[in-house]
Amino acid sequence: MTNKRWSYNPKPAKLTAADKSRLEASVMQAIADSPDLSGKVYRVEIKAGRIYLHRLYEQYGWDNPEIQFIKPLIEGKYAEYPMARITLFDARGDQCEAAFQRHNGQWVALYEGKLAECLSFIEGNAWFGP
Repeated sequence: MTNKRWSYNPKPAKLTAADKSRLEASVMQAIADSPDLSGKVYRVEIKAGRIYLHRLYEQYGWDNPEIQFIKPLIEGKYAEYPMARITLFDARGDQCEAAFQRHNGQWVALYEGKLAECLSFIEGNAWFGP
């Protein structure tokens, strides 16, 4: 007997250059309008149908000259890590999901909705930092 299960795993949307620029402008506007997100998000990156929100973290021991870091530090003391990922299932942003990256590199989807709803979920949720 085989183990038959339904698995819903949609693929991210394929975005054109116009879609990417439109989405980046709307995400940057939402970040600028939110005091919480503007303090958290350092950089926005759109690739492979996903929007990545990056954050800066101060590295322990950045002022010790004997410590060597794998990646070069930004401004001499910060490392950049992805804070959140929004997977787009259509180019308009009507269907997407917000995900959090665990310590082992796996992404965990926490919310499904429209792009604006996902951004507001990231803004008000403790999973994405203080």
